[in-house]
Amino acid sequence: MRVERYFQQKADKFDALYADENKFRYLLNRIFRRPIFLRAQLAVDALAGLPAGFTVLDVGCGSGRNSVLFAQAGAGKVVGIDFSERMLELARSFASSHQGGERCEFVRGDFLESDASRQYDAVVALGVFDYVSDPAGFLGKMSQAARHVVVASFPGLSLVRMPLRKIRYALRDCPVYFYRRKELDTIARAVGFTDYRLHPCGAYGSGFVLVAQTGPAR
Repeated sequence: MRVERYFQQKADKFDALYADENKFRYLLNRIFRRPIFLRAQLAVDALAGLPAGFTVLDVGCGSGRNSVLFAQAGAGKVVGIDFSERMLELARSFASSHQGGERCEFVRGDFLESDASRQYDAVVALGVFDYVSDPAGFLGKMSQAARHVVVASFPGLSLVRMPLRKIRYALRDCPVYFYRRKELDTIARAVGFTDYRLHPCGAYGSGFVLVAQTGPAR
């Protein structure tokens, strides 16, 4: 699988985008890669109204930075799923040394092949739909697994960032996809969402964060 191979090779590089050990590099990432931090905050905000001790499925959890953030935001249990073993190694290491990490569990697998009967209060996928060829099918499974809320980020079309990124990923044999707001509305309605919002995430076509209610929070 091309995407799996890509993230297995680039796991440490992606994790470094979130790392704050090097303060100068972290500051640069906060400025020039602002959407990855903004989408995480939008996800945390979406969890605020959930019942105490709520559960979260973090789809494509990567190195676990957001999983721990959700635990620190009050989740009683966070399950992160990813198909890159190296990402999961980084996630377990990060969780073991940070508050809330004891409430995080990381499993290797393909979300689309995971147990469809298991539900969570919230299902979150940040930085995932960039690489999904069937967004409606993927989002539909997220909806089935979520009791209350679904949160998902989508990269937007832009005149500069999009073609450069497409070329960069094509050279690494990894597909990448981009979305218009109208297209996301169509996908959300096809899945059956009626109560949802699309939040712009960053400037210059950086993308959107979908927050959809699948059931009452209380």
